[in-house]
Amino acid sequence: MEAAEYCCPRCKGPLTSLTDSYRCPVCQAQYPIILGIPDFRVFPDPYIDIEADHRKGRRIAERARDYNFKELLEYYWSITPDEPTEMARRFTVHALAAVERGRHLLDSHAAVKTKLQESDARVLDLGTRTGGLLTAVAERGRSAIGIDIAFRWLIIARKRLEEASLQARLVCCCAEFLPFRNETFSLVLAENLLEHTARQRSCIEEAHRVLKPEGVFFATTWNRLALAPEPHVRLWGVGWLPIGLAKRYVKFRKSVSYDHVRLLSAFQLARIVRRTLFRRCAIVLPTFSAAELANVSSMQRLAVALYHRIKGWPFFRGLLRIFSPVLHLVCVRES
Repeated sequence: MEAAEYCCPRCKGPLTSLTDSYRCPVCQAQYPIILGIPDFRVFPDPYIDIEADHRKGRRIAERARDYNFKELLEYYWSITPDEPTEMARRFTVHALAAVERGRHLLDSHAAVKTKLQESDARVLDLGTRTGGLLTAVAERGRSAIGIDIAFRWLIIARKRLEEASLQARLVCCCAEFLPFRNETFSLVLAENLLEHTARQRSCIEEAHRVLKPEGVFFATTWNRLALAPEPHVRLWGVGWLPIGLAKRYVKFRKSVSYDHVRLLSAFQLARIVRRTLFRRCAIVLPTFSAAELANVSSMQRLAVALYHRIKGWPFFRGLLRIFSPVLHLVCVRES
């Protein structure tokens, strides 16, 4: 994108393009370009400060010259020793299946498929992480941008795109403060992003701002009231606990922090969306792909098979929306 297509994430003013940065002449903010990726963050990733994130990204970029995508993922976890081995293994499996999972998501809802069929569609992927969903979009020949608050993950996402010989732009920024002008995108995607931000309403409002009229916002998020283990820490019943008690329980059982995970129920998600400018929204029951079930137990697969069988029955539809493992949100910006 040219500087004219970006805007200051803070004041939304125009930006001036410099050799190695962008500058806002309105509020005087300066945004560096690191390893070819512009960094428009207003605040850091809660897990790491900005300078440390840049240093880690540079270490990963050095290895990316010689490593393939899977090896680069494994290297990332080798330099992230504070993450338990079992969780790192699960996250790796999840990341390796992300493109197939992304293809399934893009075909899951008619509104999303319709937007992707537009020849001039522009797509924004919020919280792109290792670029699985972004790659699935780029495979379809659409103009795509992936953003993430974690600079280090964007370096890994770039490796995935390079291996697939695909083009997509990567931008480091906060989903709550997007550096894009109003009405820029046809489709905004957010796979499992909302539970990782403290400003969930702001994320949805920013998606609305950057969407063109009749543009679609599609988000997935883990359900707080799901009758299944909490997906990040694999513990039953975490979402049913008050947040303070849930943090202490996870710390006790898994020895990891649960300070930055904020699961939503269908009721909470609906309440947040009603407070935004979106007026045409639906919370939809998902269908799970084989890629999504690759890392679950045989008992859970049986439960999902039963779920697929009954989720269309009127008697069960409302009940399953309360207890489904995942919630899909589909919103359309009105003209």
